[in-house]
Amino acid sequence: MNEKSRNNVYFKSKSDFKAAIDQFFAVTLPEIAGSLVSRINDNFQILKPASSS
Repeated sequence: MNEKSRNNVYFKSKSDFKAAIDQFFAVTLPEIAGSLVSRINDNFQILKPASSS
């Protein structure tokens, strides 16, 4: 969503922002859904907690 609707875009109002997000879910997401499958994987990085010394 950030790549397609929000990156480097200034929205004058909350309603303009909401309209862009609604447009993404209604139009853009169905168009690009197939290409998103290749971005999903099980390669998670496990982070160790920071020491508190």
